[in-house]
Amino acid sequence: MSFSLPRGVASLSLRAILWIAVAAIISLSYILYTPEPAVRGMQPGAADWIFRSWPALFASALGMRLLLSGPIANAPRWVQKGVRLAMVFFVYSGFLFLLRWNPFWAWMNSLGFTNRNTDMGVLILVATILWILASVRVFFGWLRLPFFRRLGSRASSGSAPEMKVTQPTIRFSDVGGMNEAKEQIRQIVGNRLDPGKFGKYGVVRNGILLYGPRGSGKTFLAEATAGEFGLNYYYISPTQLLSMWVGNTQANIRKTFESGASRRPVLIFIDEIDSLGSTRQTLSRESDPGGAGRSYNNSVLQLMQSIDEHRGDTGIVLMAATNSMEGLDQALIREGRFDAQIRVDMPDEPSRKWIFEAQLSSKPWKPFPLEQFARRTPGASAAKIKSIVDRAASFAAEQNRKIGESDLRRALDETGGKDRPLFQPVEWSDLIVEPELEQELRDLVRHLNAGWSEMKGMTVPTGVLLIGPPGTGKSMIGKLIATQTKRSFYPLTAADILGGHVGASVKKLSEVFARARENSPSILFFDEIDGLLPRNNGMLDTHDTQLVEQCRTEISQLLPEHNVILVGTTNHLERIDPAILRGGRFSEKVEIGVPGQPNRERLLRKYLQEVTLDFSVERMAERLAGLSPADIEAVCKSAVRTAFGRSDRDDFIPPLIWEDFERAIKKVTLFQF
Repeated sequence: MSFSLPRGVASLSLRAILWIAVAAIISLSYILYTPEPAVRGMQPGAADWIFRSWPALFASALGMRLLLSGPIANAPRWVQKGVRLAMVFFVYSGFLFLLRWNPFWAWMNSLGFTNRNTDMGVLILVATILWILASVRVFFGWLRLPFFRRLGSRASSGSAPEMKVTQPTIRFSDVGGMNEAKEQIRQIVGNRLDPGKFGKYGVVRNGILLYGPRGSGKTFLAEATAGEFGLNYYYISPTQLLSMWVGNTQANIRKTFESGASRRPVLIFIDEIDSLGSTRQTLSRESDPGGAGRSYNNSVLQLMQSIDEHRGDTGIVLMAATNSMEGLDQALIREGRFDAQIRVDMPDEPSRKWIFEAQLSSKPWKPFPLEQFARRTPGASAAKIKSIVDRAASFAAEQNRKIGESDLRRALDETGGKDRPLFQPVEWSDLIVEPELEQELRDLVRHLNAGWSEMKGMTVPTGVLLIGPPGTGKSMIGKLIATQTKRSFYPLTAADILGGHVGASVKKLSEVFARARENSPSILFFDEIDGLLPRNNGMLDTHDTQLVEQCRTEISQLLPEHNVILVGTTNHLERIDPAILRGGRFSEKVEIGVPGQPNRERLLRKYLQEVTLDFSVERMAERLAGLSPADIEAVCKSAVRTAFGRSDRDDFIPPLIWEDFERAIKKVTLFQF
């Protein structure tokens, strides 16, 4: 049977043992060792037993190290720096006196160091260099070598990181909307600031968890809460609490909460709490040989214990924020720790107008109507609106004038979805389609860009389905819409979504939709949607059925303020799940056919502009009737290679003849026209 002391008791016992060892060494040195006095003819004094005895010098250095990790851990920096300089000097001096001890050189002789004078000189030189480097490192903070970083980390592990404490001036009146959330916060803050009113009923309510997408204003609401009730605002960043040393993270959590509690009345705000309080790991002896998982679980438990310890204290309000609610440990966010869980979502149109006005009012601006800008920013977070206003302010600052309507409009025009992985921009000049189709696409782009759409009773379509044979440029059209509307672009194919195990595809799909909402305005591009969301003909397996149902759910949850547009492509409309095609999902269908005679001529001139033809472009355009743009491009490239094969020079392509194209058509289409 074995047992272990609590961590705090074990740590205290070890420190006490070390202090006893320091006192014992110095005492024994005084009793057993008689050093030569500093001045000949004088009796050695107490200082000689310490400053001329190497055991006492080393013990004194250890005592200073214990002071740094305990009694003076929170002392001013100049005090700690002085103690560290003295500690380094004592170690250096102790080593020099150790070199004068005859038993030391007897041991060195056994190791092969027989020339005492030479070896002593080398050791003194090395020790002096190390002492100078260590002193410079302590005094100036230079020479941050790995050894000194580890030494500094260990030495400073006794004190918790310093957190920011402020007294915000913003209030609830500076936060637009969110009346229900403000009322919930008032109830909990009132419970902790006036406990006498609720104490006789035994009611203790504390803990407010704010959750929602990034940039929605959770931290701003926390600051406004502190300002509204005159509380000190104690901001905790969990990443500052994490430590590489076992047990230090838990100690940092305890000390940080104690430091915050000493500043009451105080609002203790833990930002991004999911980085410290995510779900604990299920461990076994085999799965966690290094103990990292157990250490993390202990940190989560310590966070819970600190919340339990201080949630009932008068004058302390606990608040936290996260954008990953599902990743938090359920025991951490249960009622009794966080009694109010408030979703902070993206602002609606009235709130967006208010945010524009609040941001502009703190800057030199010439008042103008803001309704159109609120309408043009559906799905924009408070942080994004602030970024737009800052950009407009920079335009005005360049000309040293007040911010005007034109500045804000320019900033809004230049601010769009920027999340476009592996995205090649497409311009109107790159697109060759029939005039009617081009006009329809221009109207769609104009509609998506227009700020007056809602004023005229128009609504943006949720989804557009591009229908046509392969190679007609459907993918290019999707990228064109994203380019011209300045939207983030997320291409989805069956290969991107289908996962290797049950549930992986559904999770990937949800993640892409979430990313599109956070980086709006955006486009979700479903390439070959019939392969990703097929019709249920009775032969679909459970995996495919779950994927289709999840996609229906995700699309149905898209709101106008999310500003996410769906664009899909297909060659076979009849193979797509009918529920996906209904109104409110992919409600509009655009048919894309093969190019006509004028567009075939444009394509030929585009692909053959660097070579000479032995026939007219019009004649070849007639010959290629019925081919898609992709096939026409392939025929042109193949014809050029065929012509090059007829040349007897490696740097010359002869004029293309009709037979070159006939051979190219056979290679590309596999049949004669």
